[in-house]
Amino acid sequence: MLFLCLIVICLYLNEFTLAFTPTNTVWGHSAVFADSRIYITGGIIPKNLNFSGITFSKEFYYLDVEKPFGVGAGNKLPWVDLSFVSQILPEHTWSAFSNCGHDDSLILFPGEYRGLNVTDPKVYTYKLSSQQWNSFTPTNPPANYHSQSQTVCDVRTGKMYRFGGIKPSPATTNKYLDILDTSTLVWKNGSTVYAPEGRFDHTGTLLQNGIIVYIGGSSGFGEFVEMSELLLYNTNNDTWTLMVRYIIFQNTTGDLPTRRACHSAVLTQDGRIIVYGGLTEDGGPAKDDLVILDTSQAVYTWSKANVSTNKPLPRYYHTATLVGYYMIVIFGRNNEFLPPTTPNEVFILPNEVFILDTSDKSNYKWEKKTIKTRYVCTLSADKLNLESRRVAFKNIFDNWKDRHMLLQIMKSSLEHTQPYQHQQQQQQQLKQLEDLIRIYKSKCIIKKYDTYGFEEF
Repeated sequence: MLFLCLIVICLYLNEFTLAFTPTNTVWGHSAVFADSRIYITGGIIPKNLNFSGITFSKEFYYLDVEKPFGVGAGNKLPWVDLSFVSQILPEHTWSAFSNCGHDDSLILFPGEYRGLNVTDPKVYTYKLSSQQWNSFTPTNPPANYHSQSQTVCDVRTGKMYRFGGIKPSPATTNKYLDILDTSTLVWKNGSTVYAPEGRFDHTGTLLQNGIIVYIGGSSGFGEFVEMSELLLYNTNNDTWTLMVRYIIFQNTTGDLPTRRACHSAVLTQDGRIIVYGGLTEDGGPAKDDLVILDTSQAVYTWSKANVSTNKPLPRYYHTATLVGYYMIVIFGRNNEFLPPTTPNEVFILPNEVFILDTSDKSNYKWEKKTIKTRYVCTLSADKLNLESRRVAFKNIFDNWKDRHMLLQIMKSSLEHTQPYQHQQQQQQQLKQLEDLIRIYKSKCIIKKYDTYGFEEF
């Protein structure tokens, strides 16, 4: 009996004993939040401190933000390596990566491969519950372009939007809005009526009203775009609008930030787009690295964030993910030449993680203390359409019954000492069921789930 109990405990802790620290990828990676985790894949691995001799990554791992963690000196982050399941992936960087997949799948469309002239129309899907990658050839696939920061997912419709992007050799800018229906794996183009010129290294942010706001980046002619020139794409009616400062009814106001590319952008629950980092025209990182675009009113307003704490060195080619009220920044380049690594508390490790508390819009704080993130299900963009919710809720009910029955079987198994193989199968089944529950919580379908039942949002 003691031996069986130890087996069960070991199986339960197995996931956490795989914890590791990523030390390779510095920039160009892609990140997506799903299942209370920030999944990371791809990116650039420099071989030297001056960024020369780069290679591409096919690594795949996640940061578990469901548990409390800190980023101060001595803190060990809850990383879990999944590279053992990602062998199907090519070495890639600047890829479109989203949680728009059918059921509980993530979607990956590579942006650039290790060979400059390599193209591949495949879409890769990762099923969270089974921890398995698959590849598919979609209908009408577009070309591969850098698209990590400008890819937008609408979980209500299951559509992934990719506007612009660049091919490095020969340098070609994508001028189209490519839309992938993840339920059918069919690509199509968005409207070209009043469509803007192509751009790259910009960001795309989906608002609650279905409008995508594209900020910054470089034009097809290599010029940096003014931060007052916001491209708006309405996903509800497939139309484009250009919002420019000083144009009546469609304007922006406030203190305009420095023009930039390779930055990040996240949306808060009250309509603030928090833009962080970026590369400026002089080849260095933006000094006004934390700026805010308030989209809660008809006239969008720019402002510089008031930060009351020490901040990381400015950076670009990083990722930023909002979990609850915390913006979690991962990796990135911080200047032209990478300094030797130093203690984490001075904020210059390129492969480190930083946390910004955005809860007080008059006082932003970079946190080093241990925090407990909390995902807030208030955005309409987070909620599935009615039919999807109906199907998902039925699955939850079936899941609850299966889990309840399985727990009873496992209890009986321990009392009657079933073979080790049966114990292992039951543990795997339970883990799959509980993984599925975390997914439904992250999609804002349920907010309570225990032995006695569950509650819908």
